[in-house]
Amino acid sequence: MDGFEQLNTTEPVSWNIMKSDGSISEKIEEIIVEHFIEVSVNGVRAFTLSCTPEHLRELIVGRLCTERIIKNAEDIERLFICGEGNIGEVILKENVEFKLYSGNDPTCCTGNIQFINGTRGLTALSEVEIDSETIFELAEKFSEDGKLHKSTNGTHSCYIRFGDGRIDSFEDISRHNALDKAVGHILLEKEDITNSIIYTTGRVAADMVEKTIAAGIPVLVSKSVPTTKAIELAKKYGLKLICKAWPDSYITFPVS
Repeated sequence: MDGFEQLNTTEPVSWNIMKSDGSISEKIEEIIVEHFIEVSVNGVRAFTLSCTPEHLRELIVGRLCTERIIKNAEDIERLFICGEGNIGEVILKENVEFKLYSGNDPTCCTGNIQFINGTRGLTALSEVEIDSETIFELAEKFSEDGKLHKSTNGTHSCYIRFGDGRIDSFEDISRHNALDKAVGHILLEKEDITNSIIYTTGRVAADMVEKTIAAGIPVLVSKSVPTTKAIELAKKYGLKLICKAWPDSYITFPVS
């Protein structure tokens, strides 16, 4: 057992509002808390994450999966997070081969730093059928807005639809982290990941598609737009990619 408990995700901040007529007013609003956690795997420094300080276990497990270091939660012997949530230590049941990350660029929206990557390759996904009602259901769920985003306008959300129709959601300052939290939740709940659908509020670049394929999720839905590389990667590995999904319409791309 670890000592981590839920931390505050927002803090009140006072600021001045400057208007075009020259008037100034003061307002206090809730601002999202930016938290940092450094994670090691089998004693090797693996990554530092900038995130919202909640669902850290799901975040770590999901990141290990989408970076192709583990396949499921059963690959983990022990996961420890300190009480302040600043340090995470993972011990895997078996030694895995890591490769050092060759780049030095942070992710586009958080400054997360990746030190190691797994060597497991991407594999093609099984073809699935999905009806329009399911997509519109997810889009409608998104329109209700997440708790943190509603109070701060400072998060991305990721919704999971399980095979039984249940929908859970996760938020973070990074769309990558929100996706990782969703993946980690599926694995920790021991749900069938190949029968799950992910809906993300963020744009879909190649890295988001790669994470989804690495996790084994066959359908990725977004309220935003994809990039050309994301479409190419989705077609190559059979990911069903659905974008600009709103309560009244969406666009889809052929998988071949």
